[in-house]
Amino acid sequence: MKNPLRFKILATGCVTLLLIAGCGSSSDSAAPPPAVDTMAQEDSAASSSVAGFIAFIQTMIASMTLESNEPRNIGGITPPLTETAEPTAI
Repeated sequence: MKNPLRFKILATGCVTLLLIAGCGSSSDSAAPPPAVDTMAQEDSAASSSVAGFIAFIQTMIASMTLESNEPRNIGGITPPLTETAEPTAI
């Protein structure tokens, strides 16, 4: 090697490329999002009654973990209203 600075620059570049290439993979084994049919069934069950809505909310709370679930679209759920049912604890 006639130029040690050139060798150091080349070695630093190769190490940097290897580090960047190693950062690209992910071993996260999060569950895939539920199928559209399953979401439609959950939406209709949650919209049908207050008990179904509370069960849906409890399921969502129980399934929440740090960074493991994707956000769930709740646009298809219309919360049921009742004037006669007793309050339910969540």
